[in-house]
This record gives sequence, structure tokens and C-alpha cells, in this order.
Amino acid sequence: MSTYIIPIKIGLIIFPILALLLTFPYMVKQYHKYGSILFLRTMIVYSFVLYLLIAWFMVILPLPRIEDVEKMTGPWAQLIPFQGFIDIFNNTNFNILNFSSWISFFKNPSVYTVLFNFLLTLPFGVYLRYYFKRKWWEVLTISFLLSLFFEVTQLSCLFGIYPRPYRLFDVDDLIVNTTGGLIGYLITPLLSKILPSREIIDEKSYTKGKNVSRSRTIVASFIDFIIVCIITFSGIFKRNYLDLSLLMYIFLIYNIIFTIIFNGRTIGKIIVGVRLVSEDNKRARINQILIRYIIKYFLMFEVYYVTFVIYDNAKLGLIGQILLILIYSSLLIIYFRSIICIFSKKKKFIYESLSRTKHISTIKNKEEKEV
Repeated sequence: MSTYIIPIKIGLIIFPILALLLTFPYMVKQYHKYGSILFLRTMIVYSFVLYLLIAWFMVILPLPRIEDVEKMTGPWAQLIPFQGFIDIFNNTNFNILNFSSWISFFKNPSVYTVLFNFLLTLPFGVYLRYYFKRKWWEVLTISFLLSLFFEVTQLSCLFGIYPRPYRLFDVDDLIVNTTGGLIGYLITPLLSKILPSREIIDEKSYTKGKNVSRSRTIVASFIDFIIVCIITFSGIFKRNYLDLSLLMYIFLIYNIIFTIIFNGRTIGKIIVGVRLVSEDNKRARINQILIRYIIKYFLMFEVYYVTFVIYDNAKLGLIGQILLILIYSSLLIIYFRSIICIFSKKKKFIYESLSRTKHISTIKNKEEKEV
């Protein structure tokens, strides 16, 4: 039993790290397609990732020592179909009319090994039909390919790490795993009484995506920031050191120029499906775009340079102290209000209010695309 528990424990330990690495790409994908991130969909997708991770560890763990593998002399492949089943029935003297033979049958390690291989891909068939909407023959094919990948992993000595296979390549495992995926496909309709259909999940996602969330605009800004970083430090500006002021200026210019040229959209906004418009839903005017981004830039970055200049020139004299107090008091109020805006759908950031601009969604569902 520990052979199965150890891979599960290791999978649960590694999964949070893997989930963290996948979070941003997942957010980009969801915002690009639906305009929103639905909690139920996230749970389904991440549970699928966790399942595949544990299934993978079930196949390769526990890892033996290379020295121990070098000493192995047993067979590395079993290529006769159903040979394992024949051996089980011969070794257990199974008789369907004899109840005692049933007990010895299920106590045989080979029997619950077959059962484990069956259960290993059963959830895979469920996921493929329920969430990925695959047909029965697609589930059959993909389940076979997944099982083949597992078996090839073992046959390849864990891709060359070991001098020889430390587990048996068994054609019966291909049969059992593929059957498990197909049975998973067949029992999937039972989930319809517990979970909403994929169509309902998609409809809720599109409906939620009509409203542009704060996290969606943050993801768009982060994509734009990555692009600007690549541009800034690619050697175009011939800087051999980290120049944050140059980075911020380019980021400001990038946002203004792209937003004007591409009708309220930057590359990040295009990817997540949002557009900057005026409050009346018309195209944002140039003066609105300038006001929005200059104020946003000043509040985020330039104000600190101003305070440093005041500090250096005034030497904290009376006027300097008053100016610093006024600036930092104003910033404190603005930033406190900004924190409220992050968690409030109705509140607006100061640069949104002064520029009279907002974001709207450009994502369309299937019905809207067909129209």
C-alpha cells in the first residue's frame, strides 16, 4: 500500500509549486477566451493537473537506486496480450461457484495491481468527456496514448536515467488502462446530477466576463510591462545597467501610443479582451488617454523623484517639511482610496475619474460571434 501512498504524498507536495507556475498562463488563457475566471472551472482544471501529476508519480515512483537496477536480471517486457489475466486465474484457482476462491482471488497482489491500473485512467476518461467534450473513440484513443506514454517511460529506463528498465513494460497494462479510460467515459453522465455541464460553465464565464475585473486589467498591464522590459533591456537603448527610470518612461510612452493607435488597446489589453473607452462608451479621446496615463504614471513613480528633489534642495527646512507633509498626506489618502477601489467594483481610481475613462470587454460568446 505504501507503494501507492508515497506517490500521492509527493504529488500533493509538488502540486502547489506547479500550480503557482501555471497560474499566470492560466489566467491569461481564461481572460483571453472567456473574459473571466470561474471558480468551478479553476477547481476542475487544477484537479485535472493534480490527477495527471499523481498518475505520473504512480508510474515512476518509488525510484530505486541505480546500483540496484544494474543488478536486475529479470524480464523487462511482457508482450503477450492477456497473459497476466491467464496467470492470475491459474495461480488463484478461481472458481466462480466457490466463494472461498473469491477471497484468495482478491488477496492476490496481481489482482489489485490490475485493479489499480484500471482505476489509474478511470478519472482520465471522466475528465475527457465531462470537461473536454471528447467522443468515445477519442477517449479510447487518448487513453491508449496516455497508457503508452506511461509504458514507454518505463521501457526507456526513465528516459535514459537508468541502465535498464526497473519496471515491466506490460501490454496488459495498455489494455487495462485503455479500458479504464473508456469506462470513465461511460460513467460520466452520473456527474450531471452533481456538477453543471460544460456548456453552463462556459455560459456563466461569458456572462461574468462582460464586466472587466480589476485582476483582468492587472494581467493586461503585466503583459505590457513584460513587453516593455524586453524592449528596454534588449540592447536597443545601449544600456548595460538596470535603468528603472528609462523603463518607466518607455512604459508610459508605450501605453499612450498603443492606446491611441489601436483604439484603446495595448497588446496586453488585446490578449485579455479589454478596451479603454470614454465613460459614454465611445472611443477615448487623445486628451483623455494622456490625462489617464500621465496621472497614473506620476502617482506610481514620478512623485517619489519629486519628493527626493524637495528633500535634497530644502534640506528639510520649514518649506520642505510642509511640502513633504502635504505630498505624503495626499498620497496616503490616494493610496488608501486605491486599495478600496481594488476591492470595490463601483469605486474608481483617481486617474479613471479625472480622465473619464473606463475599460469594457471585447470578448464575445459563440452566439455573438455567429451574429
